[in-house]
Amino acid sequence: MKKLNYAKNALLLIIVPFLSFYLMECFLRNPWDEKWGLKLSLLIINTVFHEIVAVILFAIIGRLRWSLRLQTISCFLFGLLEYYVQRFRGKPIVPWDITSAGTAASVANNFDYFLDMRGKLVIAGFIALLVLTQLADAKFPSIKKEKKALIPRIAVALTAFILLFPYTAFCQSTSTIKKYKIYDKLFTPTTIVWRDGIAFSMLYELQFMTVDKPAGYSEQAMKETLASYASDAESTSTEDLPNIIVIMDEAFSDPAILGDFKTNEDYMPFVHSLQNGAENAITGYMNCSVVGGNTPNTEFEYLTGNSLAFLPQGSIAYQQFVNGKIDAMPSYLKSLGYDTLGMHPYKATGWDRDRVYPLLGFDKAHFIDYFEARNPKYVRNYVSDETLFDQIINEYESRKKNSSAPFFSFNVTMQNHSEYSGELVNFEPEITVDGLGDTLITRYLSLEKITDEALKNFCDYFSKTDDKTIIVFFGDHQPTDYVVEPIWKMNGKTGSDLSFEDMTKRYKVPFVIWANYDIEEQSGIETSANYLGNLTLKTAGIPLDPYRSFTDAFSEKYPVISAIHAADANGNDASIDDTDADGSLSDYRKMQYYELFDDKDDYE
Repeated sequence: MKKLNYAKNALLLIIVPFLSFYLMECFLRNPWDEKWGLKLSLLIINTVFHEIVAVILFAIIGRLRWSLRLQTISCFLFGLLEYYVQRFRGKPIVPWDITSAGTAASVANNFDYFLDMRGKLVIAGFIALLVLTQLADAKFPSIKKEKKALIPRIAVALTAFILLFPYTAFCQSTSTIKKYKIYDKLFTPTTIVWRDGIAFSMLYELQFMTVDKPAGYSEQAMKETLASYASDAESTSTEDLPNIIVIMDEAFSDPAILGDFKTNEDYMPFVHSLQNGAENAITGYMNCSVVGGNTPNTEFEYLTGNSLAFLPQGSIAYQQFVNGKIDAMPSYLKSLGYDTLGMHPYKATGWDRDRVYPLLGFDKAHFIDYFEARNPKYVRNYVSDETLFDQIINEYESRKKNSSAPFFSFNVTMQNHSEYSGELVNFEPEITVDGLGDTLITRYLSLEKITDEALKNFCDYFSKTDDKTIIVFFGDHQPTDYVVEPIWKMNGKTGSDLSFEDMTKRYKVPFVIWANYDIEEQSGIETSANYLGNLTLKTAGIPLDPYRSFTDAFSEKYPVISAIHAADANGNDASIDDTDADGSLSDYRKMQYYELFDDKDDYE
């Protein structure tokens, strides 16, 4: 009888962790699916991790039943979290998301937590599994009765824990990736999770949490290179320099780039008019490194000239790598005599902006409390773009009375932030799409129409002012996959089976540089967020600092570099890994490493 009981508990120790792992994966898709499921080798590799964790928990808790229950509940919670994160953000959880948990929580109440039938069945499966754990009755001898009983528990827990180190090394090994033909394309993190499993992908990505010093890097060599790009910026007079107003608009994009569809009216007539050769306008598409979320990464690339291409996949640069003053557009412009202001009508702690903005060189920063004290207009649950634009005008007029210095204002909007479902508040959609009813895409386009009208009025105001002013407008990223899915379907595509070209289109957003004085018009420009700041400064007639001069020269060889892909001057386009396989981007990588980790603030 004892042998049968041992066998029963041993079987439960094997079966329950495996089923917990299986059900956790089921939140996302069928793990047995031929295309998106797990190969046998990865099924075994992931199972090993869950078995090791089960043994550690058993040794620590001492009772198999509660150990298995804790693991089951943990898998349930993590699987559910992964499901919602992928639904809302369009990409999976990565190890460094722990640093952005606060920001995620701050907008969590704005999402629709609908669960599909698969999710409901998975929850039922977890409940059944918890019932099954009732059969587990194995336990270690009581420590209270016999202190020596602690020794085998410590030995088992320590042994199992130590096994995690070679196991992790195995998961991260290049030979493992090659031998088992494991999918390792970091620019498609969702596919990694689906094909490789949650546990394996998390452990594999741990190796990318830090930035290694590039091969052949020399701090002295970087200093000498930058010295050769020294400009006459120090002697620049601010007397004739324009005001620079930058608006990074939440989720603003043009879904028409993804495929054809018809609407009852133009959802961004003003932006489209600027794109069609308007006077004193420079327009084109900016390639982002993110989609569906992680707004501050686009912000970081624009303000610093650095690229997410050379940071770990999924990084949040503000939270991971801005730990002291770094060279950025605000600090550079401040050194030239500009007043610098950052504004964002949401929580100051979001993405650590309240900590980061002073390090980037902003004299002042205004967040949601500042706006709430001024009776803002809301669209849905967010401060409207119109309110933010009006506040920029108020700040400009206030400074004009008290200062002759040019004005630099960087602004991040909130109006168009997801989620787009739920009850309509302070918002009535005006845009319809042929063949669709009231869907997420129609609501999204209707929000963009409101932004477009506000932007037109904003530019109209500055067209009547005497001060030279440049307005830069661009989106931080496209909305998540489930918003644009109807467009793919209309064009015979699915988000899970896009070509490389279609995938890169998901990272393009329109940009506009408009001036209230004569500038050379341009249209159809293809650039990326790390270069758009250079174009802004050059349009304003401001000499580039040495680092931006370096990146500007590099853009002649590679006019597009993002975390997703790089396009060279001949139009060749490839993933960032494939492009850099032969070291084509190494000069930029080394210079960025110097700027982020070895250089000091050049503008003090």
